[in-house]
Amino acid sequence: GVSLELCSGEALAVTGPNGSGKSTLALLLGGLLRPSGGTVLATPPLAESLGGDPGRWFARDLAARVGSVFQDPEHQFLTGRVVDELTIGPLRAGADSSTARVRADELLARLHLAHLAEANPFTLSGGEKRRLSVATALAAGPSVLILDEPTFGQDRRTAVELLDLLAAQRDAGTAICFVTHDAAFVEALADRTLRLSSP
Repeated sequence: GVSLELCSGEALAVTGPNGSGKSTLALLLGGLLRPSGGTVLATPPLAESLGGDPGRWFARDLAARVGSVFQDPEHQFLTGRVVDELTIGPLRAGADSSTARVRADELLARLHLAHLAEANPFTLSGGEKRRLSVATALAAGPSVLILDEPTFGQDRRTAVELLDLLAAQRDAGTAICFVTHDAAFVEALADRTLRLSSP
């Protein structure tokens, strides 16, 4: 029974109790889960000639347009090195290796992960994995960001850095939808809030 619109240059917070469907909604909006009823529709210019249903797009087309952060960061790691996690998105979106590496280095520095560039993503702490998952979503420069609990495991310093980074993305025209229980983060970033009810 959820109906919503996510627009460029805005941040939508999705809140509600555990089990209310927040993570499922994030997967639907990100084109990673097909709805059993209803529709998810991407409109131009995001959809371009791909058709309106992001759940039917090829993975490379989806990844170039929509960045997703999963509830469990380990579910989105694909490589054995942190730096490779950050270059894979830009490379698949058509960037050359030099440009992809520059982008990766910027994100590593910004999110306090530079000292872990050669580490295996699966060996990072919970908070580091979360920051890496956010960075991988940002790396390809998508038009839409869907983030599930982006501040989980963060201390004040890294949460503020994430806030600044996401606010800059929103202000540059990116559409952001984030699922969270973090009321302070909602207050600081959200333009609108959608609260889901218990099942």
